[in-house]
Order: sequence, then C-alpha cells, then structure tokens
Amino acid sequence: MMTARRWARVLFVCLFIVVTFLTLTPNPDDTEAGFAFTRLLASALFGNAAFADKIAHFLAYGALGTSAYWAQIELFARRWMILILLPLYGVLLEGLQGLGGVRSPEIADAVANGLGAFCGFLFGYLCVVAYSKVRAT
Repeated sequence: MMTARRWARVLFVCLFIVVTFLTLTPNPDDTEAGFAFTRLLASALFGNAAFADKIAHFLAYGALGTSAYWAQIELFARRWMILILLPLYGVLLEGLQGLGGVRSPEIADAVANGLGAFCGFLFGYLCVVAYSKVRAT
C-alpha cells in the first residue's frame, strides 16, 4: 500500500518530468487554445491577456514547488535546499531553451519559473501549517 508521502513523491516526479519536457520542447503551432485559462487569469489580474504565457510558467513551476514540499523532497539532507535549487532549475531550463535553436529563452519566463517554484514551495508549507492548526482544534 502506498502512503500519502509516496503518492506525493510520485506526483512530484511526474510533474518534474512533464514540466521539464514542456520547458525544453518546441511549442506546438496552435498553443493559443491551450492557454484559455491563463489568458483569462492574465486579463483579470493584469488587464492584458499577453501575460498568459508568464502565468502558465508561474503555475507550472508553482505546482512543482508545492508538490516538492508535500513530498518532503530533500537535497543534501536538507529540505530547504529545494527552496533554492528548484527556482534555479527553472531558470536553468529556460536558459537551455536557447541551445536547441528552436526556442529562445526569455528573462521574464525564467523569473516566472523561479518565482513559481519558490511561491509554490511556500504555498505547500502554508497549507501544511494551516492543516496542522485545523487538526489541533
């Protein structure tokens, strides 16, 4: 039987693979339809649907950061290292896009990746803290 922690680790690994793949592979020609949700968010938050791509980057790496916290992933026997290395991974992957010659890296995407991973990790922490307080009452 798989424990909740093991399921969280499976989720993290799956998200890690998917986010890495999507970051490094060329965009399909018609990605417009897939960004309907992020266009709606960009319009609501910033009044400009052009930020949909940045929101998609933020949400993808945010999900990765949240799942890393819930999975209790540790590097070098320290959990907080994920808080530093996961955002750096997002920035590194964005930089690697330029090596393939098909996509070009963008600083704004790298920032969205890093902030998403960082905020996602903190969101995971806050969810656990809130859940612990609710259970204690």
